[in-house]
Amino acid sequence: MPLLTVRAVEAHRPRTQPYKITLDRGLQLRIAPDGKRTLLVRYTVKGSNTERQYRLAQEYGEGPGQLKLAAACAEAARIRALARSGVDWTEAEDARLRSEAASRAALQRRDGLTLEKALSDYVENKRRAKDGLALKARTRADYLAMVQGARTTEKGTRQAAGFLYPIAQKALTELTAAEIREAYDTAARKSPRRAAYAMQVLRAVLRWHGVVVADNPLGRETAGRDRITISAPRGDPSPIPPELLGAWWRAAGIAPSQVAADYYRFQLLTGCRGIEIHGNKLHGYPPITVGDVDQRAGRVVLRDTKNRSDHKLLLATQALEIAKRNCEGRKAEDPLFPIVDARKTLAWINEWAGTRVQGHGLRATFASIAEELVSSALLKRMMNHATVGDVTLGHYVAKSEAQLRAGWQAVADFVEEAAKQP
Repeated sequence: MPLLTVRAVEAHRPRTQPYKITLDRGLQLRIAPDGKRTLLVRYTVKGSNTERQYRLAQEYGEGPGQLKLAAACAEAARIRALARSGVDWTEAEDARLRSEAASRAALQRRDGLTLEKALSDYVENKRRAKDGLALKARTRADYLAMVQGARTTEKGTRQAAGFLYPIAQKALTELTAAEIREAYDTAARKSPRRAAYAMQVLRAVLRWHGVVVADNPLGRETAGRDRITISAPRGDPSPIPPELLGAWWRAAGIAPSQVAADYYRFQLLTGCRGIEIHGNKLHGYPPITVGDVDQRAGRVVLRDTKNRSDHKLLLATQALEIAKRNCEGRKAEDPLFPIVDARKTLAWINEWAGTRVQGHGLRATFASIAEELVSSALLKRMMNHATVGDVTLGHYVAKSEAQLRAGWQAVADFVEEAAKQP
């Protein structure tokens, strides 16, 4: 327990001269005339008779980036415990910083690595810790686009420069906190979400290459007031409104292009990502083919999906009927839904039904329906969401094929029942 409480500490105000108060064994707080509160740890390394002092990097306080009383006491206890074991924390920390500085200097001397080159090296050589797999092709393309300048595609579409392009040719070891902050502020004025994504990538590249930027606004050790806050990604689900679900399903049944309509209905009934159904040649995603459909078992296995795992679809009778219809008279290597651009069909369905749903909104519709019908654990499996960090789902909860199939069937039956309503 600290020797002083938070209230007792707060009662000490700045004076004309700096002074110290003892917070805990070996831990002092220095209060300066300007109100700055510095934490000092006093310790003696095993085998030495000299008492040493170390100033913690963070100021004392309850605000962002500051160290609270309990945390300060814990940090002091850790440093003092190391000292009792013969380890001088300050020397070890200085050695670490010197090593990092030497690594940066060596990196700069070797090839003057720019951010663009560093990012290219990252996407080519980064491997996931849990399974050693490389980044997906689409992820690599997204990352590399961040350092590309404005360009025109083969189809004549004008694309803006990536959010990291202003600093793409900057030597990685010469990047400054001000340049990172400016790149973020410029990007955030266009899209806060994409700006945060760019900063996540930049932070990963810096860590990958072991580069430490002084006062880095992306660093955990930077004071909160000077840090760029990268919010956790948040979805923007736009499912079909429940009251229009039946109308949408009926409209899909009479759409001009039945193949395209079947594709969208299949997506709604399975909860798949669109790219998992129709594929993407540029990024190496194969489409579902006729041969992938096991009609007897009523299943389709999607290979190497977004979370780098295979995903088994246990088709409801309605989804299997759609799949069988599109398999008839076709070769095993043919795509199940031979579509080039189905968006016109979706626009027709939306206009007829009075909806505005887009492709990914059908996955959101599936999830919204299933959330009411099945357990959260079952839904996570059906949606093919990773269970990393979820010990219960990842190591203890197993779901049989019968349970999973029943979940998909419940969603399909709900949609079909909605279509019967006037």
